[in-house]
Amino acid sequence: MHQFFPGIFFTFETVRILGMAAAGGAELAECLDAIGQIKDNDPESWHRAWAEQARKAEAIANEARASGDREAAKRALLRAHNYSRASYYMLPGAGPLSPDPRYLPLCEKSVALFRDATRFFPPGTVHRLEIPFEGLALPGYLYLPPSWRRIPGQKKAPILIANSGADGLSEEIYFMAPAAALELGYAAVTYEGPGQGLTLHRDGIVFRPDWEVVASAVLDHLETLSTAKPELDIDTGRVAVWGTSLGGYFALRAAAGDSRFKACVAVDPVHDFWDFATTQVPKAFLAAWERGWIGDGAVDAVINLGTRLAFQMKWNIATTGTFFGLRRPSQILRAMKSYTLRLPGGGSLLDRIRCPVLVTGAKASLYLDVSTHTSAVYDGLRNLKEGDEKQLWVGTTPGEGGLQAKVGALALSNQRVFRFLDGHFGIVREHL
Repeated sequence: MHQFFPGIFFTFETVRILGMAAAGGAELAECLDAIGQIKDNDPESWHRAWAEQARKAEAIANEARASGDREAAKRALLRAHNYSRASYYMLPGAGPLSPDPRYLPLCEKSVALFRDATRFFPPGTVHRLEIPFEGLALPGYLYLPPSWRRIPGQKKAPILIANSGADGLSEEIYFMAPAAALELGYAAVTYEGPGQGLTLHRDGIVFRPDWEVVASAVLDHLETLSTAKPELDIDTGRVAVWGTSLGGYFALRAAAGDSRFKACVAVDPVHDFWDFATTQVPKAFLAAWERGWIGDGAVDAVINLGTRLAFQMKWNIATTGTFFGLRRPSQILRAMKSYTLRLPGGGSLLDRIRCPVLVTGAKASLYLDVSTHTSAVYDGLRNLKEGDEKQLWVGTTPGEGGLQAKVGALALSNQRVFRFLDGHFGIVREHL
């Protein structure tokens, strides 16, 4: 694969941005302009380059408004949103719980740009949600396919609930699967749960491992909304849950905990967050810590030294600590052990899943080893029939879905995701 930068981290995140182009989230030449201004492992140059492209895209949107071009305004605002999101992404601040002061205002700006763009979608396509959850109102969106995209012969649209992962906004998730869902006659929902987006960075609500509780609240709200507004024509009896990376873990937890989910798509999922940690820190060192041979202070000192020597380590610790609401690396590592599909007394949450599941993996993943995560999930679905109720797809090269979360290959990913869902939701499309 072509490397935009010497380091894989900046290259991967660049491909992530470029991959949104198919759904209107990027323009190739604008991205090339930004890439030319970025120095590897230099977060300030990354910030400046993408902030400049966000400003230019917003200016293009204003030109389009002035000339009455709704489509150009929409697309420019979507790009401005995505570039704005990218502009703060590499700002780790001083460490966990010590954010860069630019982070939250830029996050809010990114969300505002996306919401502005939704004004130019076809009427009735986008509905803002406030999902009741333990005294909170989780922000989200319900996307409805326009009448000309509805599935022939089916009055109600099946629903895809798309979970964000560890570091995305629900607005960004629109580019990854919901945009394709609308083209195929599906309704889609995106939302931010605890530890995600503004729910985390503005409201201070941190991650929780039992995501089935969160996902069930989203489904409860959808059912209430469908009853109150039958004209929405959404089919709460055909709901699929989808997620990538840590969002794939969330999707599997949802399917294990709530039988109302009738299909699950786990795109390059995490099986056990602790297993991921062991790929970032030497296993022998972690084993010595677990056995009590070295203390928390030594772990903190070694990892903090690593954050001073390697930008990606600094970013990982700052970002993960903020998700969990924890400051010390030793605390962060311990918290990761709670995010697992293994049960404390043995067995697996995967044994509880009864709906069909599509599991994917990525051979060229920056983060997750296929044998440790993808295979563990697929093999753990012991109650599902292979090839029918459970299916496996492992991408090899980037163009074949080989990068984590299928970045850069979203069209192929969505083709296979919705073929799987069509098959299990009784949707038969005319051969072309």
